[in-house]
Amino acid sequence: MTTAHRRNAHNDLGLSLSNTDTRVSARVEAAAHCVVFGPRAPVTVPADAKFITARQYCDRLGGISFTTLARMLARDPEMPRPIYFANRIRFFELAAIEAYERLCEVRTAASALTANR
Repeated sequence: MTTAHRRNAHNDLGLSLSNTDTRVSARVEAAAHCVVFGPRAPVTVPADAKFITARQYCDRLGGISFTTLARMLARDPEMPRPIYFANRIRFFELAAIEAYERLCEVRTAASALTANR
């Protein structure tokens, strides 16, 4: 960010640009950086894929983090388990994921029916 842009960002927020305001300057610059780039773009899955990566599965689940995925795997024994390649790269079988999603839809529909009685 150039000095002119930084000065305009400070003026927009009603802040002064002195040497004592370096913390504010860093916060404004960081905020401007987030606005320009935004969140990470989801990784696309090819149509003929048989396996997807853990990142692609997290994106499929709404952009959750790896930690949330690990918690979900620990909590739900019916959730598809990853297959490890080279003892560190996690892949999930796409057919197992789709079967699990259908199972979740059936569970949701069944609980909605029992709730309406």
